[in-house]
Amino acid sequence: MMIRKILKIIISRGMLDKNQIAREVGIQVETLDDIIRLLVERGYLRREINGCEMASSCSGCHNASGCNMVTQTGQVLYVTEKGKTYASKNGGEDE
Repeated sequence: MMIRKILKIIISRGMLDKNQIAREVGIQVETLDDIIRLLVERGYLRREINGCEMASSCSGCHNASGCNMVTQTGQVLYVTEKGKTYASKNGGEDE
């Protein structure tokens, strides 16, 4: 359930600080990093490094509707269709 909850937070609130997400879910930032890595491996998130030139001004970005997190290192995480489908499932355990 924690993986789905984190994915829902990323989808619903857009760009958030990882510390804020970790606090809300009640985990360490390092654990969140592991979960984000797992979400990327499972195809729920797609990572682009330096793929966003408009991180500070998303209003004109063609990816704005799918861009949900820009990290301090310039990595942009996009929620994939697979991720959106997984997050919308009701209940159940994480895969």
